[in-house]
Amino acid sequence: MMAPPDAPETPLSDAGAGVLELVEAVDSAQTVLRTINERALGDLGSGITATQLRLLDQLQRLGESRLVDLADALSIAPSTATRLCDTLAERHLIVRHRRGRDRRELQIRLTDAGLELLEAVRTRSVHEWTRALAGISEEDRRYAARVLADISSAAAGVAEPPAGEPVHGLTA
Repeated sequence: MMAPPDAPETPLSDAGAGVLELVEAVDSAQTVLRTINERALGDLGSGITATQLRLLDQLQRLGESRLVDLADALSIAPSTATRLCDTLAERHLIVRHRRGRDRRELQIRLTDAGLELLEAVRTRSVHEWTRALAGISEEDRRYAARVLADISSAAAGVAEPPAGEPVHGLTA
């Protein structure tokens, strides 16, 4: 049986094993941090999903935005963003309105209730993240943050998700 053309022909080198070890450690840590975030969301979110929370978070970052810009910022299809916004509008967490003469262009903004929910989940998550990381020195946390920022910078453009694919990770 032949290996796929892009499969390595030899066992992982020490460098490759080190890369794999780093990726697995980051993935494991991300799972823990995401679980804390999702627990806070479950406690405070009244049925809001993590993806809907990401939309609220991105909307706060962007300010009032067009649906297409919000979808692009989240790396999701506009139709997916529309469905997310439908649910969030029903729950009075966002409002949509038409701006100017172009009746097709929807503007979206957070409501006070949306902002309050976002801040409550964020506050709870940060509290729990702080507890989870309490055994790690401030120096090591700052070092890890620098390394992760370096990874993000070094991989910029390399790890872009395909158009319409969701981006996973922590945002709030």
